[in-house]
Amino acid sequence: MLGTLRSGADVTVRGARGGWVEVTLSGWIFERSVERNVRDGFDLGVSASGGENLRAEPNGRVLARFRTGTLLERIATRGDWIRVRRRGWVPRSAIAREVETAEAPGRRARAGAPNRRERARPALARGDSTPPDTTPPIQLATAGTRLVEEARVQVTRSTAVHAAPDAAEMGTLQPGATGRVLGRAGEWVRVQLEGWIRAADVGPPSDGALVGVSAAELRAEPGRYVGQLVEWRIQFIAVQEADELRSELPAGQPFLLTRGPLPEPGFVYVILPRADAERFRALPALQELVVHVRVKAPRTRYLTTPVVELASVVSGLPGK
Repeated sequence: MLGTLRSGADVTVRGARGGWVEVTLSGWIFERSVERNVRDGFDLGVSASGGENLRAEPNGRVLARFRTGTLLERIATRGDWIRVRRRGWVPRSAIAREVETAEAPGRRARAGAPNRRERARPALARGDSTPPDTTPPIQLATAGTRLVEEARVQVTRSTAVHAAPDAAEMGTLQPGATGRVLGRAGEWVRVQLEGWIRAADVGPPSDGALVGVSAAELRAEPGRYVGQLVEWRIQFIAVQEADELRSELPAGQPFLLTRGPLPEPGFVYVILPRADAERFRALPALQELVVHVRVKAPRTRYLTTPVVELASVVSGLPGK
């Protein structure tokens, strides 16, 4: 369990499965109650003994209380306070009303039109370093709702590991191996595993791509990563063309609108060679890809969305 949400707390619904709903909440936490902890796409962890409150504003209304050790994503700072974000699962019965949570598979975003969740956001005030998420929120109806992570699972038989559904095999897991579920797609489950291998058996990737760089790290240290080649796992949404809201891309430039880098909840703009645009248009919505991309900008003028340029597709495309 990550913590407890208060009745009336605003959350953004991201998905649903059975009796559970995946939500994102954001708010402010006291800087002295967290510490740097770069892991699993997050960059902070709650360090205060006994946990800490998440508030709507600095010294404002309490939205939730996180347990010690809960990982968080930093999205803004204001004096002694840090604005953070976290995803988790709550019982469906805790949600006050239902909203449309995601574009149905097979439907594509209109070319050139921003997705509902990534429209331009208002100018900043009071020194905030990152624009707020303006996705229409809903409210929790039940007091003391638990915010939980996906369950841990155990491999019950020898099974192949794939970079994406129906992609080439990467290796084999033996019975008894354990991992944490990050997501599901039909008959597939995305898991996160940890283990040890001999140092003599590993080396840098042949193309020098950096692995494990989060979008939060990119925004925090742009000078370190802009121009670098990184390996990211992303979820395809649509092929679009750049407009005036995306001044970091040449006008009319085709790009992929994607979610990621997974498991982070944000978006990534992936610049495409024009000759490749049609090949990607044939992909089904929500297809996961593992790609090597070169970082062009840590964010756009209006959004926290990184801009990268496609170098190669590791897996996820037909034939990969």
